[in-house]
Amino acid sequence: MFINDERKVGKGHSLPASFRFTRPSCHDDGPTSTKFTSLVKYGGQKIEGEDSRLKILRIALSLTLVTVIAGALAACGGGEKKETAAQQPTGGQTAPGAQTNATGYKGGPAELVVVDKDTGVTDEQFQKAFVDPVRAKYPEITFKRSNMRLAEAIAAGTPPDIVLTSNPGLYSVLDLGVPEDLSSVIKTYNIDVNKMEPVVLNQMKVMGDQKYFYGIPFSMNYGVMIYNQDIFDKFGVAYPKVGINYNELLELAKKMTRKDSGVGYIGVLPPDLRQMYWQYGLPVFDQAKKKAVVTTEKHAQVFSLLSQFLTIPGYYEDGKAPTSATFFKEQRLAMYATWMDAEFSSDPGFRWDITAHPGFADRPGFGKGLDFHMLVVNKSSKNKEAAYQVAAVLLNEDVQRTFGKLGRLTVLKNDEIRKTFGTGTDVFKGKNLQSIFQVSPSPLPPSSNYDSPINSLLNKEAVPSVTINGIDINSALRAVEDKANKEIVIP
Repeated sequence: MFINDERKVGKGHSLPASFRFTRPSCHDDGPTSTKFTSLVKYGGQKIEGEDSRLKILRIALSLTLVTVIAGALAACGGGEKKETAAQQPTGGQTAPGAQTNATGYKGGPAELVVVDKDTGVTDEQFQKAFVDPVRAKYPEITFKRSNMRLAEAIAAGTPPDIVLTSNPGLYSVLDLGVPEDLSSVIKTYNIDVNKMEPVVLNQMKVMGDQKYFYGIPFSMNYGVMIYNQDIFDKFGVAYPKVGINYNELLELAKKMTRKDSGVGYIGVLPPDLRQMYWQYGLPVFDQAKKKAVVTTEKHAQVFSLLSQFLTIPGYYEDGKAPTSATFFKEQRLAMYATWMDAEFSSDPGFRWDITAHPGFADRPGFGKGLDFHMLVVNKSSKNKEAAYQVAAVLLNEDVQRTFGKLGRLTVLKNDEIRKTFGTGTDVFKGKNLQSIFQVSPSPLPPSSNYDSPINSLLNKEAVPSVTINGIDINSALRAVEDKANKEIVIP
């Protein structure tokens, strides 16, 4: 079964149940290391007023105790076998990134509450890439995932220590006054952000006005197109080529949209208008004029292209557009342009493959708009030092390799790690995964706090008014622009 991340179509995301990892009993009595240090110092002291034999005897006893305690510590480091897998690094091996930073944690026991705003990190990914690397070094740091929405958690007086969000989602997190500037943390913990893909690093700087660094990116989300090979074979049509552009895809979609034995097949589910504007680099808000602007010639051209897909006879059925379920469950959708972070949990039961996301004919080599996920530390957290330990391991190559194997693309500019993508699951076995990298993420247009409500108007009002009600594109865009500037934009 495929479980799609519906964050991209504006729906809520239900997070996994909360869980907590208890501190291993091996570390319960804490002061052992202090005692060990005191013994070593005591064994090296010169004891005045004692005869030499007594002095030698005391030193010998000290050294014996040192050996015994060191052995106990070594045995303790092997792990308590009675603990569950969730309470210790999985796999019985050193967790990835366990030796990442040289800045020791001295904050004592801390429970980090984590809210996933819109990244869809699975329990397994969270355990292996966030929890294990930190707890391998600092078992006194525990984790709890909260099911509350970020705004609700803050309003309830239970704000999280850490927020996981996407680059578009960061703006609403900033609106809530949550993110701490991590510029000094990056220096203190030697976090090498220059290892990241340049497009990701540049976007982080843009979102911080070239002065602040509001999060640590940990995975990228690539646009892809998946397709049902059985449908193509049924109709004797060649599979979509790598690097197909929207004009070519439109003709292929027309060919694949048909009825056969009473079953209506649909050629393609394209991106929504918001995503196509992102991909083309078109903003919906003019920062200089402080107004919504969606009536330019380019806005109309991109909308016109999308409307041609949505008005193919047979695309709508009883006024309803196809969804991800049309592809995964009903098996009536030939192609689906979507995001790679849709969760592929098991084989869907039909033959399928993957290729690069389609692009605009006049912008070859660029796919879906740039999207990545990051960790944000709450500047009001009482456990910031513990949260920094999590931030410090995320760009470690072993941690990024773990993300890749579990189906999340690395943010590092590292071809070797990129090739490990999806190798940790049989779902992607034999799939043309490397084809998705034949195009690059499209740089995003300037963003604003008004983008989300404006885009909502475009998708919910402008698109159906044109594709279902037959209103002309320019009139539909003008109506949205006027409404946005009256009801959304604050003069």
